[in-house]
Amino acid sequence: MLLLILTISIKVQDVNHLQAGHDIEVLLQELRQPDLWSDSDLADSEEQLFLASTASQALYRAIPYAPERKGAIDSTLYVLAEWATRKGNLRQWGRGIDWDREIFFLAHAGAIAGHYQLATNDEASFGEAFRAIGNHLGKRMQRGRYKHLFSRRGEDFFRPADNAAALYTLSLYDQLYGTQFLAPTFEDWSGYVEDELYYAEARIPCSAFNATNRCHLEPSASATGLYIAYRAAAAPDLVENDIPWREWLHYFKRSSLSPFSMSVRSNMRKGQETRFCNLGAAPIDCNRHESAIGLWAAAEYDAEFTYFRLFSTVVFRRWFYPAPDYASQRPAQRISRLTTVALRAIGEGKR
Repeated sequence: MLLLILTISIKVQDVNHLQAGHDIEVLLQELRQPDLWSDSDLADSEEQLFLASTASQALYRAIPYAPERKGAIDSTLYVLAEWATRKGNLRQWGRGIDWDREIFFLAHAGAIAGHYQLATNDEASFGEAFRAIGNHLGKRMQRGRYKHLFSRRGEDFFRPADNAAALYTLSLYDQLYGTQFLAPTFEDWSGYVEDELYYAEARIPCSAFNATNRCHLEPSASATGLYIAYRAAAAPDLVENDIPWREWLHYFKRSSLSPFSMSVRSNMRKGQETRFCNLGAAPIDCNRHESAIGLWAAAEYDAEFTYFRLFSTVVFRRWFYPAPDYASQRPAQRISRLTTVALRAIGEGKR
């Protein structure tokens, strides 16, 4: 009887977006703190950009189930887009930067601007920046030999997760401007990944590869989960019952007799560490956000049981543990904690 009551209570939390609403309120409050976006406290601009991107997606998805918060959501999306497109904040807006080696920046800065425009229909504020990113991504990914772009300068790594995020940004661009960049690029890119880049032991790609090495960094839960989640968010009609999603579950989840627990391990092989795990999932720590990423991926694939098990841990944590005191944390620590909130809220908003 107790188990039934708990199950029903958790389901009510999900259906009514109670936890999603709580996470959105956290984001609305914390994302407007000026020190979060400053360059003090040795804050990493890529971690800031990833937080802004995931948070903007979570806020954009919240509009249908939290219409009473539309004004606050719009104004917060503006704060994020203004930070991501201001030339003094991110070096990639400078002159002489090779955007073909900056797909992490293009994907996430573009998504932030796209979410704002879709939410507000305000093209004047950040439309120029988004058009520059969208046109570059769309044209360059179509003609790319490997259908990938390098993640960032200073390294020769193609990361499937970053390129999947870029495809998601192209889906926003197509939606706004009526272009047809996503469909042909997604088809060619997916075919290349499947034919050339799957890991030897599984039907999922490595975390990173280069032009001469098909698997430079082996799969990890966080990098692979982001690849799967962004891929599904970009083209939901094309990834139904997707093989990489089933493979992710096979390799990275840990089963339990309890429907209220499911942990996600960082390494592909039980009992073995993943080499350079953080490097494959950069800029995030690979062993910090796996459950939130897994919840998002499960929501994209309507994987009820998997989603419910991951979601239930969020409910129990809020029931039995005190709320985090974000105000007492330094900005660098808050960025990581809020990234978990944002990733989780994306999945909660998909439901």
